[in-house]
Amino acid sequence: MKSKWQVSSQYIGGDKIFQVYRLRDVNEVDHAGNREYFDGIFDNEAAAKAVADKLNEG
Repeated sequence: MKSKWQVSSQYIGGDKIFQVYRLRDVNEVDHAGNREYFDGIFDNEAAAKAVADKLNEG
């Protein structure tokens, strides 16, 4: 079972970026191989959160 879409953040070259992802299998550990990413990188958390919320509606 897949999880709800969430927002993750990381620093790249001194800039903080945000991505929208969900776990492919909620019964497995959270690691790179268990994540499915929505296409795109966001420069602010609000924009990423809005996309995650929209994806979770459907």
